Amino acid sequence: MRKFWQRGKFHLSALMMLVPLPFLPDYFSPKPIFVPPEIRRDVAAGPFPVTLVTYDQAPRRMPTGERMKEYHVHLRPTDIDRVRGVFLRVGKPRSLRAAGALAFGNPYEREADVTVPDELAGTEELWVTVEDWSGGVHQASLPLADIFGGKR
Repeated sequence: MRKFWQRGKFHLSALMMLVPLPFLPDYFSPKPIFVPPEIRRDVAAGPFPVTLVTYDQAPRRMPTGERMKEYHVHLRPTDIDRVRGVFLRVGKPRSLRAAGALAFGNPYEREADVTVPDELAGTEELWVTVEDWSGGVHQASLPLADIFGGKR
């Protein structure tokens, strides 16, 4: 009986290795990659031209219930060393403390997740606040409808 179990264990393990094989063709088949088109807008915040890029898709709902929209912020290579931070916010910021979402990541392509209100009236603006190393604050805005993308 012991010899039968040793041989059976070997065949059972070989069978367990062969069971996933019917599913592999689907795993290796090429799948279409859907990349929504980009929306790209330029805005000048003081002496700094800023390019905002986002995908043309609706904001995603976070587990906390907020709607978030991701934006990529591009600065000119000559301005990267002069800029301390870039902030994005829907609605005019009251102060630098409430400037919005800080763009983070690679200095050449920063990302910011902006909180979007649930109900949009259509007159909202996306405010871009750029702070330089000397403490200067430069702001600019553009209509949210121009750079929002997707369904509202």
